[in-house]
Amino acid sequence: MTFINPGSGPVEGATEQQAAENIQAFIAELAKEHGLAVASIDRTPLADYGEGRFAFDLGMADGRHVEVQMPGLPVDRIRAGWTRLYVNGSSWYWDFALRQCQAPDRGDRS
Repeated sequence: MTFINPGSGPVEGATEQQAAENIQAFIAELAKEHGLAVASIDRTPLADYGEGRFAFDLGMADGRHVEVQMPGLPVDRIRAGWTRLYVNGSSWYWDFALRQCQAPDRGDRS
C-alpha cells in the first residue's frame, strides 16, 4: 500500500475546542520562532474542510491573510507529525506550516 501525503486524511476524534487551543499555540510559535505577528484571528466555520479540521483566518500584521485549517487533536500529536494542517490550501506538517505563513519573497533586492 502506498500513502500520498500521510496525515492529510480525516482526523478522527477531533474537536473544535482543541483546534482553537492549537491555533493559539501556532500563533505563539509564529511570533517566537519566526518573528511573525498576527493582528487578528477569526474562526471561519463556513470554510472548514470538515473531517476534523477547523478553519481560522489569521490577519497578519503586514496586512496579509493566511487561512489555516487546524486539526482538532492534541497539539503534541500534530507537532509529532501524526496529522497535517493546511495553510492556504496546501497540507504541511507543523514546522513547515509555520514557514508557509511568511511573506513570499518577491525577489526585490533593492
